[in-house]
Amino acid sequence: IIGKRSIAVNRAKAAFFDSETESDWSSKAYTTEELRKIERILEAAELKRGDMVVEPGCGTGRLTKLIAEKVGGSGIVIASDVSPRMLEQSRIRLNGFANVHLFHEAIEKVPLVLQTIDVALCHNVFPHFDHKPLVVAKLVEALKSDGRFIVSHFMPSSWVNSLHRKTNPAVASDLLPDQENMTQLFDEVGMQIQELIDDDRGYLLKAVFK
Repeated sequence: IIGKRSIAVNRAKAAFFDSETESDWSSKAYTTEELRKIERILEAAELKRGDMVVEPGCGTGRLTKLIAEKVGGSGIVIASDVSPRMLEQSRIRLNGFANVHLFHEAIEKVPLVLQTIDVALCHNVFPHFDHKPLVVAKLVEALKSDGRFIVSHFMPSSWVNSLHRKTNPAVASDLLPDQENMTQLFDEVGMQIQELIDDDRGYLLKAVFK
């Protein structure tokens, strides 16, 4: 088991996301365009029934629900978030989904079992990891040998980074690394980037073991 790393929750960041719980981007139903992008993300993840998925930064559980439906009752979704208010909305949205396990923790502190995860899916969250190399290493340790690591956003990295810089001091430094740095992050843990889209269709990175 990969235990809890000694990382404290970033309280300023948690408070910021608490304040965003009822914002359109976090609470509204997905638009038709967003659903098309999600379909592409889930296809890249090669999700199938029975898969075990870890989803850091699950927010209000909108994507978590779709993942849970995709993997079915024989699959498992381990989802976490630092925002108690967002996680409470997740609990409401996911009521009745016995295959979802929710944690009010930074992903660094969520216990994961070595080599049991099929997909690590980081949607709209990767910039917010305070310790990106640590998070990547932990999630990779939990992946099976044929596991997939997905990083995704509905918008390109330039848009995401610009938004974060001007939104709130708690997330002003939360940026998506450029391709060179992402390549290095995954190379250091024995993975390679198999696919990287960063254009007006959004940001989608898929990494697999070498």
